[in-house]
Amino acid sequence: MATQRKQQTQTKQGPRPATNETAARLFLTGFVCLCIGLGIGYLFGKQSAGVSAPVASMPFQAQTSPPSQGQPPMQNPAVAAKNEASLRALLMANPKNLDALIQLGNLYYDQEQHLQAVEWYGKALEIDPRNPNVRTDRGTSYWNLNRPDEAIAEFQKSLQVDPGHAQTLYNMGLVYLQGKNNIAETKKAWQKLLAVNPNYPNRADIERQLASMAAPPPAGVPAAPKNAGPAGREK
Repeated sequence: MATQRKQQTQTKQGPRPATNETAARLFLTGFVCLCIGLGIGYLFGKQSAGVSAPVASMPFQAQTSPPSQGQPPMQNPAVAAKNEASLRALLMANPKNLDALIQLGNLYYDQEQHLQAVEWYGKALEIDPRNPNVRTDRGTSYWNLNRPDEAIAEFQKSLQVDPGHAQTLYNMGLVYLQGKNNIAETKKAWQKLLAVNPNYPNRADIERQLASMAAPPPAGVPAAPKNAGPAGREK
């Protein structure tokens, strides 16, 4: 009986003290868990700190003034309508606003509404009849309407003010060539163009065309759409 009670007492004792090997394993496991926890916390904190606030994109700025050289691109219809309304408001306040009249003519030209361009360039010329740039633009508008005689008349008026005006001379030669098939007048205009404008940008092209004037007019002679640089309007 004594032996049996002793056995029962043993079964009620708590867990046996851990051996040195068990303690080492527990310590190592705890250390590893601690390191993993610290690592996760560090990475999470770094990621959170690196997220910046949203940055607004730079606003798009529409170009409202025409380029100073070359053929201006056709404006978006909505932009053109807005610019037209602004110019017309200026003219309602002051019908003699010369700059607004010219800009409205330019706007219609850029939109290929040449009849309206002729009208508004004409209003500008009523105020400033000695403006060769506007005069040349109006003549070029007539040319784009297949009205070569009226175009030539405008070019002649421009040359009365500025006999060496490069774009007037170029456009006049072009209209005589393509609109009137008058090679003699074309040569006259372009030869004068090169004589008074030795640094004309398209000099080499004009010289080649003059050299070929004995032959039929070359196909594909580029039209000079407007008056500013080789193929554009003035500012």
